[in-house]
Amino acid sequence: MKTHRPAPPRRQKHEQYDYNVFINCPFDDKYKPLFYAMVFTIHHAGFIARCALEASTQNYRFPRILDIIGECRYGIHDVSRSVSGQEPRNNMPLELGVFIGCQYFGKPYDLEKEYLVLDTKAHEYKKYLTDLGGEDPSAHGDTVEGIISCVRDWLSVRIPADEEPLPGADYVHMLYQIFLNRKEEFCGRYKLRFEKLTFPEYVKVMTDFLEEGHRDMDIVEGVYKQVVEQAEAEKAA
Repeated sequence: MKTHRPAPPRRQKHEQYDYNVFINCPFDDKYKPLFYAMVFTIHHAGFIARCALEASTQNYRFPRILDIIGECRYGIHDVSRSVSGQEPRNNMPLELGVFIGCQYFGKPYDLEKEYLVLDTKAHEYKKYLTDLGGEDPSAHGDTVEGIISCVRDWLSVRIPADEEPLPGADYVHMLYQIFLNRKEEFCGRYKLRFEKLTFPEYVKVMTDFLEEGHRDMDIVEGVYKQVVEQAEAEKAA
């Protein structure tokens, strides 16, 4: 007997598909500093962070996640909370599986999809995601510096060839710290509190900082120069 499946939704390539980056990670308060640093790094590199929180801060529906995945060429999947022996966060491996499935069974342009798998420690994922044996996740060590380094390095080889190379991860980290120091100034423009920001509000405040230039850029340049000089001196010693 023949089954009658509903026709799949008609989907066309999103106008920002080649710059959209789907973020699949925990959204709790403990992970929030890493999440905010990841979003900052994505936008600093010229890409656009997308995630389920853009629709709602709570009770988002899985079909919306499917829509977002379909609109993104890139995906960053942090599976560090899927820990063997503890209560797992199974939605992260699920969304990673959907992203991979879309890459193979989606529209022709979905073949261009690429994804980065993140974990706290290298190869920790093998304890609970055995079928990803061929993947090589990046380890962030549950630190802001680690997240910035992993995401920046991965995106650095995916920017258009005619654009300048991305600044190094240590530079991006210093710039992010300046943003955090000035966050209340930018939140105040919209009468918002940083601790209460929704995801779209955070993106607005953060992109305002990136787009307007930085009065403290001379500080970043000076500190970065000192870091480079110190590293070169230690190497020569």
